[in-house]
Amino acid sequence: MRKRIPVSDLRIDMYIEEFCGSWMDHPFWRAKFVVDNEIDLQKIRNSGISEVWIDASKGLDVEPAAGARKRHEEAGTQIDERQRSCALDV
Repeated sequence: MRKRIPVSDLRIDMYIEEFCGSWMDHPFWRAKFVVDNEIDLQKIRNSGISEVWIDASKGLDVEPAAGARKRHEEAGTQIDERQRSCALDV
């Protein structure tokens, strides 16, 4: 699945499908590759590129937002507490 993301969300092991902008704005001779090291990640972040297209089927996907992750964890905690409560009622 292709997604357009800001370079601030880019992580190692993500597959870049396309840079958003001119080919002259980024320091790579190719546009499709897996970001496999911190040096390349920093080059992209320090370039004039602000967004990239990633393909989550060929590499890592974007992490869920911190707020969504927290809500998910809280919901899991509530479910665990309810299960324990139901087990005590039996």
